[in-house]
Amino acid sequence: MRTRVLCLAALLAAGPAAALEPDVLFAKVSGSVWAIRTFDAQSRPLSAGSAVVIAPGRLVTNCHVLAKASSFVVRQENVAYGATLEYPDPQRDLCQVKVANFTAPPVALAPAGSARVGQRVYAIGNPRGLENTLNDGILSGLRGEEGERLLQTTAAIAPGSSGGGLFDSEGRLLGITTFAAKDGGSLNFAVPAEWLAELPARAKTALEARTSGADGNGRGAPAAGRPGAPRLGEVFEYVLIDGLTGTRTPVLYRVDRIDGENVSFNQGGRVEKADGRVVSIGAPIGGAFETASPPGGWGRPDLSAGMRWSADYVGPGSDRLRYQLDAAVLGTTELRVEGAPLAAWRIAYTGWMYVGVGSTAPAPHPFSATVFYSAELGRVVKFDAEYRRGAAGINREAVELVRIQR
Repeated sequence: MRTRVLCLAALLAAGPAAALEPDVLFAKVSGSVWAIRTFDAQSRPLSAGSAVVIAPGRLVTNCHVLAKASSFVVRQENVAYGATLEYPDPQRDLCQVKVANFTAPPVALAPAGSARVGQRVYAIGNPRGLENTLNDGILSGLRGEEGERLLQTTAAIAPGSSGGGLFDSEGRLLGITTFAAKDGGSLNFAVPAEWLAELPARAKTALEARTSGADGNGRGAPAAGRPGAPRLGEVFEYVLIDGLTGTRTPVLYRVDRIDGENVSFNQGGRVEKADGRVVSIGAPIGGAFETASPPGGWGRPDLSAGMRWSADYVGPGSDRLRYQLDAAVLGTTELRVEGAPLAAWRIAYTGWMYVGVGSTAPAPHPFSATVFYSAELGRVVKFDAEYRRGAAGINREAVELVRIQR
């Protein structure tokens, strides 16, 4: 009895595990976070991302990192290994890969359900090719429904961070970093590590659904309404181009839920009808393409040459931005997406953007945009905007659809 009392007292005195200093945490887990490079059929580089070792010879990354790849390698410094896909779960954007003769140690996983808003977290990955970069922050939110929640964090991520690790203060894996909201401040997101346990079963289900065309619950099937409607798990990959600096930023819209006529992208960050009309934009990531979006979006399913309309609205990006725009359908043109021709309506928007600062009355600034809308896809495939906001001069932005990852 006395022995049991002493053991209990020792456990109580020990308390919870102490948080690691950032340098100690980095030394503990950085050897398990690798860069990933993908290549096309001609061995030309395609994309770069990150991957985390979760079991002997097994790493996990985001599926969008591997999209269109004919081959890929994982590497750290001067060491590289060929890898192969083992378990894909495109709906959750998680893919497990396997590597032969790979000895890097797996990370420890945080207990399921242990994520708490406000806790200190650390992101380790390869932003813009800078291997094993450490960024710290807090867990700033849990977004989505129970069982499908994304982790929102202020720990900075950038292109190349996709597939990296989000760790708690004890060096345990909380999530896999996935995407950042464009111009959204410190709005960065990761999928929870507890999903990793479900990867094998979900990959099997996804493969069976792909083979049969659907799984009986709408998974793998398109949203109702038109032949080209989005399918569950599809990713529409755009690029946002800053017209002044030439900076190109990937913008990904992943279909993660189809509920009748509503199609949800990025865990509800964008919701559309099956015919492409925009229902809501909760987390704008596409620059002015989203922050200035009219109700219903920039295009509509009933377009015809010479059609005109006007819109007076407050944009979804800020209640301090009001728009008064006139639209005119100029006709059709042919664009190319992934090398394939695509017919698109050309729509010109011109008018004013009213910007409010502090308590001052909103001041008008000219705003114009040229929109190319595909009726086949039910979405904008190219968007060019020019506007003036404050004393910063003229802003120019372009958003283009570059591929559809299926």
